[in-house]
Amino acid sequence: MNAVTSLVRRSPLVSFFVLTYALSWGVGALFAGMPLIAPDRLFGAGPLVAALVVAALAEGRAGLRDLGRRLVRWRVGLGWYAVVLVLPLVIVGVTVALIPVFGGTALDWTQRPDLAPTALMLVALLVLPLATPLGEEIGWRGFALPRLLAVRSPLTATLILSVIWGLWHLPVVLDKPELRVPAPFFLQVIPLAVLFTWLFLRTGGSVLIAVVFHAWYDLVLDYVLEPIARSDFARMWWLLFAVQSIVAVIVLLVERRRFTQKTTDPAVRRPAAAASG
Repeated sequence: MNAVTSLVRRSPLVSFFVLTYALSWGVGALFAGMPLIAPDRLFGAGPLVAALVVAALAEGRAGLRDLGRRLVRWRVGLGWYAVVLVLPLVIVGVTVALIPVFGGTALDWTQRPDLAPTALMLVALLVLPLATPLGEEIGWRGFALPRLLAVRSPLTATLILSVIWGLWHLPVVLDKPELRVPAPFFLQVIPLAVLFTWLFLRTGGSVLIAVVFHAWYDLVLDYVLEPIARSDFARMWWLLFAVQSIVAVIVLLVERRRFTQKTTDPAVRRPAAAASG
């Protein structure tokens, strides 16, 4: 066993986070000669590649099989597919409805994207390995969350992951700060992470559900961005943060015990002992 493998096996979570940031923030910059935290085509691949590399080094085929099983875990009940499809529509719908209420301009729906390219974008987000939802969720919810849940309560695990996940977006935020307004964008990741964890816990650790939720959420949000006046982008992100927070608080109140007590469900947690496989 070489020194790198030994280090990864001792600290797989830290290794995953460090490698994810290194790949997303640094490698592309070195090859392209761009600023260190500038987004490039390798950005979205960071969590995916890091998860595969660390799982292979730390746990061998057992770790890779665990990621694969989570990714194809589709038998979760039709009700959860309905939640995944309806929740983004409700959250984003309420958000855009509140924009004129809080002093913004009414949306210009004549600027909405055509349905055909929107549908193609959804397919791309779901199936392309380097597309953000698929690549991200294999890493964040497929690799990191189960290992955090093995040693932390779901609420604590979510808060830790939300900070790391949110800061990982820094290159794309800095690239277009007028589109992703920094303060509300980073804040809204926290309640959004609560919703991801809730779905993960209630669907037996399904990464597939996380991928579908992420892709559909991104698509719904992208669909309304064009009709929103550019001067209202900051207002939109603050309202999205508020609406997501309300939904997350409701989830936490209803699922208080599930979030505050460490889970013993082997389907959602991945103890360090599994590294011996």
